[in-house]
Amino acid sequence: MKRVLKVTILVLFILLISISSISIKLIHNIGDYGKLINYVGIVRGASQRLSKLEMNNKPNDELRDYIDGILHELITGDGKYGLVDADCKKYNEYLFLLEKKWKDLNTEIEKVRMNEENNHLLDISEEFFNLANSTVFEIENFSKEKSDYLMTLIIIISTIGMLAWIILIIQYNRKLISLEKLNVDLKNIAYKDELTGANTIEKFKIDANQNIHKYKDKKFAIFYIDFENFKYVNDIFGYDYGDMILKRYANLMMNDIGKYEIFAREIADRFIALRCYVDKSDLVIRQRVVDDKLINITNEIKNKYSITIVSGICCIEDVIEKLNIDDLINRANFAQKTVKNKPGTNYAFYNENIRKKMIEENTIKSRIHEAIENKEFIVYFQPKVNLHNQKIDCAEALVRWMTPDKGIISPAVFIPILEKDFFIGLVDKYVFEEVCIWIRKRLDENKPFVQISVNVSRIQFYNTKFVETYSNIQKKYNIPRNTIEIEFTESVAFENQEHFLEIIHDLHENGFTCSLDDFGKGYSSLGVLKDLPFDVLKLDSMFFNASLDKEKERTVIKNIIHMLKELNITTVAEGIEYKEQVEFLKEIGCDLVQGYVFYKPMPMLEFEELLDKECVYNSYQVNT
Repeated sequence: MKRVLKVTILVLFILLISISSISIKLIHNIGDYGKLINYVGIVRGASQRLSKLEMNNKPNDELRDYIDGILHELITGDGKYGLVDADCKKYNEYLFLLEKKWKDLNTEIEKVRMNEENNHLLDISEEFFNLANSTVFEIENFSKEKSDYLMTLIIIISTIGMLAWIILIIQYNRKLISLEKLNVDLKNIAYKDELTGANTIEKFKIDANQNIHKYKDKKFAIFYIDFENFKYVNDIFGYDYGDMILKRYANLMMNDIGKYEIFAREIADRFIALRCYVDKSDLVIRQRVVDDKLINITNEIKNKYSITIVSGICCIEDVIEKLNIDDLINRANFAQKTVKNKPGTNYAFYNENIRKKMIEENTIKSRIHEAIENKEFIVYFQPKVNLHNQKIDCAEALVRWMTPDKGIISPAVFIPILEKDFFIGLVDKYVFEEVCIWIRKRLDENKPFVQISVNVSRIQFYNTKFVETYSNIQKKYNIPRNTIEIEFTESVAFENQEHFLEIIHDLHENGFTCSLDDFGKGYSSLGVLKDLPFDVLKLDSMFFNASLDKEKERTVIKNIIHMLKELNITTVAEGIEYKEQVEFLKEIGCDLVQGYVFYKPMPMLEFEELLDKECVYNSYQVNT
């Protein structure tokens, strides 16, 4: 179809150019024909005057030559008046007759001048006049025919031009419509989530912002919706099942969305909604209805896994500050985090307490670089006691934040915040270097020291420069091999065992020992012990909590420790608070104990005093 249109337009333009050329020539010729009419008229009038003068014995050769010159040019096209030949047969015939009659008229003039009878001069003059008259009419008719033909051509040109423009306009409009459709399609692609068909977060922000400002008489709330432990769903039941759940939930939400309301998928298993309400209680009721529908669907499926959905709700009327849409979403998200993985409630409204907590978080995040630069992070040591000789064998480096205005901030407060926003790696590195500085100082002063373990967050695990960075710091302070132990949490070990095996190998190559922290706290697997070459394993304090069956508890702990000893893995029991626990652990062959039963975490100076007092230097053989 496009090819036909292009060919049609090309043909029309060729016709338009051809006909226009003919028309231009015609216009020029019609002007020449008008000139012929004028000069034939002059000949007609001048011949009458010449005859009268001759009959009154007033000869005028100048007038006679003038008429002769015009007639000659009319017939031959050669002369000074710019007269042209006309392609008109009858006109040319009349010109031929007019020339003959002019000769007759000249003969009679000569006779009159010779005083012969002039009876015929008047008759011939009249005949010449009538013949000239007929010639004028003929050229006028011919000119009119050409004018009519020109008009026809002009109409044809106009029609062709109009037709060409119509085709061009149609084609342009089709292209415009096509582009608009393409633009709409591209917008739909850009603004629609590929998996669920819901709006994207970008589209949500545009529409939500518009509705909030347009309908100021309405009450609006932002919902931030998240699924708990959705990674577990994907890992256990597969990604197809996980995708099915997300699509079902998106459909349920989109069917529930009313006028003025908007729904979108932010990312992964997180969704956002703008809801309109009269009473706040209606918000929770409506959301619970949708959530329960999905829970019922998943309960009916053979897997029988119950989904947990949590929502943070930020009612715009509760916000004191003037916020943009991003800030409102952040506040809803913050409210959601206060109930995620906490039994009892699935919905939380953003309020003043949450606002204060959010401000505290933002303050912590904004001050992290300044705090590190000002050395506000203080390293504490918690000793690990060797059960065989009851002496300090090693210690774990912990961190406290000593702020100039608020005093000590608990790690339980700032570490989760820094982990969430990927700042924890900065603190990890800071603590590691402070430990290196401390060991170097003790070595230079020839004072006793012990092996120190430092914690590494899961963020570091994915840092490609992690081992290289820590190794360079160790070399910078010339720390002996196996003087520092790197502690990883159990959850990190399970995420990517192949990558984790590479990390442990590189750490061993660079003179570090490695320990697995919090064993038993999460989804523990004994398989990790045979697959990953840890040097030390720390049993989480949950192993030593009060149990309904004390004998079973002791049997489990005893056999784990025996197995670890056979694997040549050093065992550490952490969180130990009671002497009877110590006696039991000593009895079953546990190597080290860390807990309040012996020592709490203490500042470096206090730990140094303890070391100096015990003089344990000879109990730790440095492998150089």
